[in-house]
Amino acid sequence: MDIAFDLLLIVHFVAFAVGITTTIAMPMLMGVMPRLQPEARAVVGGLAPRFARNARLAFLALIASGVGLTVLRYGGVEAMDIWFWVKMALVVVVAGAILVQMLAPGRLDPRLMSWVTRLAMLGIVISAVLAFH
Repeated sequence: MDIAFDLLLIVHFVAFAVGITTTIAMPMLMGVMPRLQPEARAVVGGLAPRFARNARLAFLALIASGVGLTVLRYGGVEAMDIWFWVKMALVVVVAGAILVQMLAPGRLDPRLMSWVTRLAMLGIVISAVLAFH
């Protein structure tokens, strides 16, 4: 069980790193886009779909590994404290932001969506520390 838990925890941390990197890098890339030459703009703009796909895959890996970690270590969610549930609420916020970006791209200001996901990710880290010490 310890090996399975450790492997899932590695997957969880790597997936979180991919997700948070995208959350930070995308607004930076999009911020420089207007100042780039057309050729560079095409290259940088071509990265956006890759980042988005990687972030979605990372999010799915986070959900799957998180479920596995919770089952292996705690036997489920019954004994979880309030910080775990705060973390889950923030996960729902990130999921909602991903869905909005997928289903209605460009409908909401990308800067707003960026701040929502960044703050939610920060809250996820804080609440995870408080939930799991």
